[in-house]
Amino acid sequence: MSVFHFDPEKRSVTFEGEAGLELLYDLLLRAKFGDGYEKPLLVSPWLASLLRKLDKALPDDGQWFPEQPGRPIFDEDDLLAMGDAVIEEGHTVGWWTMTEPEKRAYLREVIAAPHPLTDAEVEFIERDIDAAVEQAKQLVGAISEPLALPGHG
Repeated sequence: MSVFHFDPEKRSVTFEGEAGLELLYDLLLRAKFGDGYEKPLLVSPWLASLLRKLDKALPDDGQWFPEQPGRPIFDEDDLLAMGDAVIEEGHTVGWWTMTEPEKRAYLREVIAAPHPLTDAEVEFIERDIDAAVEQAKQLVGAISEPLALPGHG
């Protein structure tokens, strides 16, 4: 028995049974949260929605990537990668026009999905994004100022 079926005429793949769902779920989690975090996948609402549905359909004994029983799912580097994804890809999903509650919901329901984020983790990501924006503003401000040192124009 195969866990998936490829239909070349319909150009589709169907994952079948619990083993098929487990395979699909694991592949998608690894694609989203694997080495380097795939920024377009982190910000994807459709992928987050599918992962949440698969998460509800499958038993969870802590075996799903990147979970390890008894340890936090995300470490500081993971949270920084999430902030980087928002900074680099946020314009594709309207991040910069969201309200603060919408941003927090987006971090929880899309960026980290299907895994939960604590309030402290959400705040950590928000501070990282705010710091990067502030640094960019300072850089633009410094570039915009005329050079006041002798011999510089």
